[in-house]
Amino acid sequence: MPALLLWDLDETLVTTAGAGERAIVRSASKHWSVDVDLSLIPYAGCTDRRIGHLICKHFGIAEDESILRAYLDDFVNYVSEELPDSDARILPGVTEVVKAAHISPVHSQGLLTGNLRAAAEAKLVPFGLWDYFSFGAFADDAIERLDLGPIALARASESCNATFVREAVTVIGDTPHDIACARAIGARSLAVASGCFTMDQLAACEPTFLVGSLEEPAVLSFLSL
Repeated sequence: MPALLLWDLDETLVTTAGAGERAIVRSASKHWSVDVDLSLIPYAGCTDRRIGHLICKHFGIAEDESILRAYLDDFVNYVSEELPDSDARILPGVTEVVKAAHISPVHSQGLLTGNLRAAAEAKLVPFGLWDYFSFGAFADDAIERLDLGPIALARASESCNATFVREAVTVIGDTPHDIACARAIGARSLAVASGCFTMDQLAACEPTFLVGSLEEPAVLSFLSL
């Protein structure tokens, strides 16, 4: 049976060690003349586009789509500028899982991320991960995370010329949003406490499987790798 892995990016595949957050703050400062304190904005797991809306809402700024687009363009540019000066890195266990899925005769893998496609590429290329994902769903496709799952499934089927039954699809991520994305499309969820959410917080969302790190041996077994 063909199996599909749909990966979240930030704090699941890699950590930008603050580079992404600094890019948000820089672009918001440029386009809205505000000093963003991201600890006051519930942005974890949201799409890049939604984060722009959240910033406007937080500061009571009227939304202007042309300014939002300019904000996002500069955000992507700033990500590329900030990454070399950060401690950005691949997270533990990721390389082993990604490579195992890549050589598996029955597994395919893509991205299911709130990043813009250009931002995802900027974050993954430096670590040699981008080429492992030939398809995905991104913030360019929808503003809400829950709307990205069906898009990712459709692109997976088209790219792989295969039909994936829902019990053979696993969404891998570090936030409640990822667990909700999996549930919305009838897929399994592999939650990993590698980001800002604790094991207890993730457990409360009832993922199919929960680990503290993708290094845990049980991960490969759960994914049938």
